[in-house]
Amino acid sequence: MASHKKENQIAEKPEGAGRARMQRRLMDGSRLNELHEMHAKGRLSASESLELILAGNAEHVAALKGAPMTAHQRYLKIMAAQADYMIVRCSDARVHNTDSEQDTLVGLHIYIAGNVIPGKKTASLDEIAQVASLVRPDGACLDEAHCNCGAVKERVKWVEGGMKPTGSTPLDNLLHEVVGPSPYDNAIAQLSKLRNLPGLGGRATGALHYDWEKGGVTVVNASPSHLVELLVDNFNKRHADANADGLLAERLAKQKPHAIMVGSNLLPFSIGTITHALQNEVFQTTGSEDGLDDFDEGSILYAVEHLGVRHIPFVAPGTAANAKAVTAMFDKWEADLRSMTVNGEPVISRMLDSGELAISRLRYDLSNGRLVPI
Repeated sequence: MASHKKENQIAEKPEGAGRARMQRRLMDGSRLNELHEMHAKGRLSASESLELILAGNAEHVAALKGAPMTAHQRYLKIMAAQADYMIVRCSDARVHNTDSEQDTLVGLHIYIAGNVIPGKKTASLDEIAQVASLVRPDGACLDEAHCNCGAVKERVKWVEGGMKPTGSTPLDNLLHEVVGPSPYDNAIAQLSKLRNLPGLGGRATGALHYDWEKGGVTVVNASPSHLVELLVDNFNKRHADANADGLLAERLAKQKPHAIMVGSNLLPFSIGTITHALQNEVFQTTGSEDGLDDFDEGSILYAVEHLGVRHIPFVAPGTAANAKAVTAMFDKWEADLRSMTVNGEPVISRMLDSGELAISRLRYDLSNGRLVPI
């Protein structure tokens, strides 16, 4: 890691007495609730954001003890190309959780702002195709849009303004791939691109639309599939649980994440489940061992510049035995972020060096589901 100011050091690697204090807090459920409330009322610091992520992860670790499959078993199923589904989703912090520790279905989750499928050969398109190849032959490959999509709104304003360059190539490329005046239109357009993926074969594919204002997830255009029906039922049950008090739409009226999390495309659970994040807490995108490309970087830039996020946690699966490989991948991700420019200026690198923006590095331990700061 390059040297950062004090805030970054706290966020990345709490040590000694500080680590002990954090671990004691993680054992106290009231602290988790306190952090949720602090986030709802104001902006968390990078260290508070990390504490909330680790506190939620402690709940995930506890839930795994009674789960039908271990994290490592799920990972092995993915690596054997037997995942049940892949879903390309928007990075928006307000989307629902797609899985839980009690699920027997194993999914792969790719997050890109605007839930876009690149229309021409790019690193992201290759990544989506590679991840799709890890889905069993009779599994499902899906794209999901959602109401009030910020990427769609930005695209509409961008088109109305004459599609002028934003000063950022990643953001320009992202806006070019979002289609239509509404999330619904975008879902249909992205599905068309998904179905053209090479090697998709006979996998069931479709588009979904999540509307937290009108009642949950609906199938926009999908091939007949019992698996898709089961997934939609599971998604809607989670939506109903989140909306038990009838106030979910009010809580999601404005997007307000405390972190932009960059997760490996091989994680055995979604980031939302690993961190037990509530809706509207975590914006996210997906990275690979090859690094971050324009679409990942465009998602991160959107979170930093438009949503004011000041904390970027990296998460990848592994064990103590492959810690060096995970560290090398994180080094690549940070280097890619530092190379990003807006109007020729290295804005992310400058914010990292000033302490205005912090990176945390977290290895997802496949033996127990714990996020280990490295």
